[in-house]
This record gives sequence, C-alpha cells and structure tokens, in this order.
Amino acid sequence: MWAYVDETGNTGNRIFDDNQPYFMTAGMITRSNFDAVHTDALRVIALKVGGKALHAGELGVGRIELIAEDLLKVLKRADARFFLARLEKRYLAVSKVYDTYFDAGENLAVPWHVYWIRQLRLMMMFRLSMFVITEDIAQTVWECVTAPSEEKSKAAFVGGAKAMLANVNLLPDERSKAIVSDALQWAIDNPEKFTTHIRERAWRNSHSPNFVAFTALMRGLDALSRKAGRPIREIVHDRQDEFRKGLTNWHEMFSQPRIADEKLHWPGDVDVHHVGQTSGSNLRFSTEENSAGLQVVDVVLWLFKRLLNDQEIGPASGRLMQRVLLRGQQDDLSFAGVGAHLETSIEAIMNSPMTDQQIDGGREMVARHEQDRLEQMRKYAEEKALARY
Repeated sequence: MWAYVDETGNTGNRIFDDNQPYFMTAGMITRSNFDAVHTDALRVIALKVGGKALHAGELGVGRIELIAEDLLKVLKRADARFFLARLEKRYLAVSKVYDTYFDAGENLAVPWHVYWIRQLRLMMMFRLSMFVITEDIAQTVWECVTAPSEEKSKAAFVGGAKAMLANVNLLPDERSKAIVSDALQWAIDNPEKFTTHIRERAWRNSHSPNFVAFTALMRGLDALSRKAGRPIREIVHDRQDEFRKGLTNWHEMFSQPRIADEKLHWPGDVDVHHVGQTSGSNLRFSTEENSAGLQVVDVVLWLFKRLLNDQEIGPASGRLMQRVLLRGQQDDLSFAGVGAHLETSIEAIMNSPMTDQQIDGGREMVARHEQDRLEQMRKYAEEKALARY
C-alpha cells in the first residue's frame, strides 16, 4: 500500500499562537501507487482550474467546487482510505506539563495509579488544566522542555513547579491538593531526578505539534494497513525542513520489522497498542508539484479544516468530504475529543459490576504501590544525603 501525508497549522514550537490553535494532519492510503496511476488525471483536473498542480489555499472554495466531482471520481477509482487527526495545541501544552512533573517513573512522590492508569491520569490532568495551570505556567514548562541547555531547562522546571504550587489551593478537593502538593514539592527539591533537557535539537522538536501529530497519524495509517492485511510500502510526506530529521528518526526507529508484532497494554486501557508502526515502509518527502497524492490530501485537509471551523464549502465539495469521512478514521487530541472519550470510558467502568474479590484486589494493589512509593522516596533521600558527604 502507499500513503500520502500533509499537514496544516504549523507554528513549530510557537505553541501559543492564537491564530493557529490547532494543528491538523491527514493521510490517504491506497492499494496501488497513486502517483504512478493517477498523475495524468490530476494534471487534467488542475488544468481545469488554470494550474499545473492543486494547491487548495490558492484555489479557494469556488475553484475547488469546480473540480470536487472530478476528485471524487478519482478517489472512487483508487478506493482511497483516509486518516485525519486534529491536535489542540493547548491540550498538548497541558499534557506536557503533566508528563514533565507527574511521571511516576521520575517523580517518586506521585502514586503509581495516578499516572499509569489512563483514566486517572487524564482526570488529574484535566483538573490541573482547570484550576492550576495558567498559560504563563504552560509557557514556562514549554521553555523547559525545549530549552537549548540543561541549565536553562532546570531553571524553568523549578520555576514552573513553584508557580503551580502557589495555585494548588484552588483545587476543589483535599486529596488532589495533597497529591499535587507532594509531587510539586518533591520536584522542586529533586530537579536532578527529572529528564527535562534533550541535547539534540532534532529530538527536542519531538515536543512540537508537528511531531506529536505525525506519530498519531502513523498509528492511524498502521491501523488501516493492518485492517487491510497489506503492508505500507511507501509514505510520501509533504516537504519538511525544520522537522524532517526528527520525523525521519522516529520513522526509522518504529518501522523496523523486528518490532512489528510487539504489543503494549497500558493499565486501565482495554486497547492493545502495537509498538511497531508501518513496518518496513519507506518515508519519502516530496511536494504537491511532484505528487498527485499530496495534491489530493492538500485539498481534503483544507476542506476538513473549513468543516471543523464551521466555514462553508460547496455541495460538490460536501459530497467529496462525505466520501472521505465515510472511508476514513479520525483522531481528535483535544480537550473536547479526549474528554468525550474519557467520559465514555469512565461511565463504562462505573456501570460495570465489581466483585468483592476485584475490590479487594484493587485495594491491595494501591496499598502495595503506596508502600513501594514511600520506600523509594526514603531510599532516594538517603542516597542523596550520602552523596553530599
């Protein structure tokens, strides 16, 4: 299979741009090489609106409407499938704050289940976003994880923790106040225990919306490939400069055939996750002028963005997008999208009957992890004290 990927909303690491609150990416997947089969058809379509290649931003609603039916016919012939992802940058910023300070693998003061059970992690993260994390704090933490030096990173890390600690009293329940206070104070006292700085710039860019959305899209394309029972041979990505190295590094790491069948199952999550993504595929960067597939994705993504922004598109464009959405999957990494999924998940858990054995097992697990947490904190404090002498 062949995949074609484009994106919109790029502000790089300038994550707090009010004019671009979302980053969106789309991928089209076809059983045959779309560029090899349909380039001539796309050239004819482009000539119909006076160009050599389709660029949706230049065409606008009117001219896209003139060619929408033609594009729809091509998509039907190609039997194209789609994956569309939206990433809310504010959601990304808050999730970075949470992962930076509340990862129980680094912050020994955080109870195991508060971080590792997905529903509890999201509930706490949402609570912090409502009552504790301001935009200034999120900006400070963003500077921490993207800082060019360890010194600057750690200074921002401690500053962000102190700023949040000052807002803990705004949390609505005492248990949350206790967990968050203990975690932030431990972070302030032990900043050396946290990995906040990445020396290589390409990997520092892994915090960017471009990179995070790319990994979500790769999971989506991988799922489509597995469902079809056919491997992806090549992924054609719209040309990248700033993030090209990071995307290439990630793809090389996770597309290795040797990890294709490795699986992860996170606590509290019923889904099984594959470690390997788009196994054995080749990642190539190109432009709309050189790829008919990228031209189609560019138009689809532009129309998708208008739909999400409640902007009008023509009736023919509407039929085109109906085909895309019916033959596609979506991933919405936003407070609204993740919140809706979280609510459904929690409702299912709360409405499921539990046996006395399950309740006792849960209590035993929490007690065991709490004992481990206190013991690890004690050992670390002793080791740190000995290192001073």
